[in-house]
Amino acid sequence: MLRDEKAIAYFSDTVILAKINAEVDSNLAKTYNVSGYPTAVLVGADGKEIDRVVGYEETDKYLQTLRDYLNGIGTLEDLLQKVKIEFNREMAYEIGNKFKYRGKKEDAITWFDRVIEAGEPTDSLSGEGRMAIADAHYRSGDLADAVIAYDQVALDFKGSIYEQDAYIWPAYIQAKEGDTANAVSRFEAFKKMFPESDEVEWVQSQIDKLSGKVEESN
Repeated sequence: MLRDEKAIAYFSDTVILAKINAEVDSNLAKTYNVSGYPTAVLVGADGKEIDRVVGYEETDKYLQTLRDYLNGIGTLEDLLQKVKIEFNREMAYEIGNKFKYRGKKEDAITWFDRVIEAGEPTDSLSGEGRMAIADAHYRSGDLADAVIAYDQVALDFKGSIYEQDAYIWPAYIQAKEGDTANAVSRFEAFKKMFPESDEVEWVQSQIDKLSGKVEESN
């Protein structure tokens, strides 16, 4: 993004950009509860977080988001005030995500639960909320709870777009935690259940990589 002249100008004239390697400066990453990359945390002169952008965005949208945050638009505090006036599920979901990315798991789950309770149990936004709850467990390091939550989504949302994602995430978590045998088993089951999935090629690459580790342990 910093090859874009608009971005270079913005970070030269409007805000100060500090690029941090969270693997090296882990204390700073912990202070701001950074749980995924890339994450841009916008802070004031006092070091207090204004808000953050998680993931990648097109340059114009990215810069507009930062401008809005500096003007108090779309921040967590702004949304919390708006939802008091008029509740809607989309805003509640966005609030839940903001808490999730700040490492506030219980607050995040409270808002995702409100999203689910205000709709139908298996509508699309309830599916997003259920997946977000599982992700909140994962990001906070509660991996067993994350696997349980994903498995339940897979059961409750059979035939939906959420079933595949909910089925594949526990395998990814198990692989990351070194539970290679169960991870391979889950990945193999995924291939059989969803042979037309766009994820099959990636799943096979994970099986190939993990199978070598299983053989080494035998």
